[in-house]
Amino acid sequence: MSQQPTNITNELAKQRNRAAAERTLVSWIQNCLTLIGFGIAFDRIFNAVNQTFSRNDATLNAQIAQIVGLSAIALGIFLLVLAIISYLKDVRSIAQSDYLYRPIHTSTAFVVTAIILFGLVTLVAIFMTTVLISKIQIFLPA
Repeated sequence: MSQQPTNITNELAKQRNRAAAERTLVSWIQNCLTLIGFGIAFDRIFNAVNQTFSRNDATLNAQIAQIVGLSAIALGIFLLVLAIISYLKDVRSIAQSDYLYRPIHTSTAFVVTAIILFGLVTLVAIFMTTVLISKIQIFLPA
């Protein structure tokens, strides 16, 4: 029964890296839950706006609100799954005896790109709704 000698410095560094990975995962969970909550609240906010401004096309606004809300929920769930996968990879990598830190920048770039695309799609959807409603209201008699 031979055990490899352990270096206390390396083991402490691995513990710090595990703790950092756990803190990162908790932060991702917090952000993803916020995004999911935003998706749920977005529909409610649009319903309140439709009740306040009854001249707007309620059907179009409801569809846009549902698309944006469901997209936020889906993005939050997707990012949460991605964060869990990244955490599990980090923990497995740290557990190896020949652990060597290798930064993974592709997942970060992917997440940032997904959030930017979500923001752009939401911006375009809301802008198009506003433009369409203003054009419809021009043609409607007062």
